[in-house]
Amino acid sequence: MKEDRFILWLFEAGEYVKTNLQALLIVVAVVVIALTSGYLWSGQRADTIMDAGRLIAPGQTAMQSNRYEDAIPIFERVIAEYGGTASAMEATIQSAKAYFYTNKITEAREMYARYIDEYGGDDELYTLSARAGIAACDEQSGKFSDAATAYLALAEENSESFLAPKFLLDAGRCFQAAEQVDKARALYDRIITSYETTHYAHDAKVALTTL
Repeated sequence: MKEDRFILWLFEAGEYVKTNLQALLIVVAVVVIALTSGYLWSGQRADTIMDAGRLIAPGQTAMQSNRYEDAIPIFERVIAEYGGTASAMEATIQSAKAYFYTNKITEAREMYARYIDEYGGDDELYTLSARAGIAACDEQSGKFSDAATAYLALAEENSESFLAPKFLLDAGRCFQAAEQVDKARALYDRIITSYETTHYAHDAKVALTTL
């Protein structure tokens, strides 16, 4: 009986294949195409990443040599041609810095903001750098209250970081520039009390003498 059932199954399977041959061939073709496309896509993706890495390298070298004007067009090309890659993320934050160092503050702020919009969740340190960069741009533009508020927020959110006293000092400096002397004094005193072993405490003491 087992052999009869097996023979019957083979017969039924054969009849099914004959009846649905065209559909089966289509399914097989789709699977093959999907697998091939996936393989090709992964290969192309790897090539894209390598190409982006090769393109951004001279820009990074230019930044290390303080040749910011030379770096900017390289980073812009990486952003335009390889958006979404790690190299484009790097190029976005680095171009913002390059613009800032060349005193193109409007462009720098736009690139810092663009980094946060497009890559803000991808790298914690770069996101922190971008937020600090926006505050620095506001400070350079004379928007001292906005800059002070942004620096203070960074200090509060990163109170355990070694950067906290720096952000507090930055905030104090901007409050002082905005003629909000009481807020500036309070931050300088806070640095001296809470971070007395750092060089920021010395800087805060010096800043107090200028109030």
